[in-house]
Amino acid sequence: ILTDRGLAAALAALVARGPIPVDVHVQLSERPRAAVESTAYFVAAESLANATKHGGASRIDIRIVRMGASVIVTVLDDGRGGADPNGSGLHGLRGRVEGLDGTFRIESPPGGPTIVEAVLPCAS
Repeated sequence: ILTDRGLAAALAALVARGPIPVDVHVQLSERPRAAVESTAYFVAAESLANATKHGGASRIDIRIVRMGASVIVTVLDDGRGGADPNGSGLHGLRGRVEGLDGTFRIESPPGGPTIVEAVLPCAS
């Protein structure tokens, strides 16, 4: 779906199968290059999986917007927090994002909420 119909459609299909409510907002004037688009998808998908499996979230918001020369992915969940930024999934996301010269940040205090943010440069 990601390749054929883009990020918004791929995320809509992903969250439609999930057990908790997810609000997805994608605001991109054009499709970013494939590496940026797939990384944005994986950041959202892994964050969604973590919030569902480990965070005890009852609601998740996914926002993907273009700001200047970057795509910004923000995932906010209302779970219990305490996510380990060095856990294998989050560590892998950091590596993927930084491989595109992007930045990756996670805030997850005990008691929540958890916020995952990736800033992905869009230059070719």
